[in-house]
Amino acid sequence: MSFLVSYTLKDEAGFDGQVSAMEALVADLKAAGIDGLDYTCFSTDEKTEFLGVLEFRDDAVKKAFIDSAAFAAYRDRVGPTFANPPQTRDIFKIASTKD
Repeated sequence: MSFLVSYTLKDEAGFDGQVSAMEALVADLKAAGIDGLDYTCFSTDEKTEFLGVLEFRDDAVKKAFIDSAAFAAYRDRVGPTFANPPQTRDIFKIASTKD
């Protein structure tokens, strides 16, 4: 199962903080060693818009991510900078060079 997450900041002033928070989230998730989780984040040409791709092997991995200290720290750090809650869509992998 995979999700595409769209994040929109209140204003461009939060750009560097969001980049730093995403880098910290990835480092913390790597340190947590949640097997079966892949998370990749992207900025866009709009300084207020970011995308994340979350891939979970199964529901247990998804729960481990949601319950992780890394995700909690990220939410606490950047939640107040969002213009609205992140928008999540289910996406379905067809093929990948990671496979």
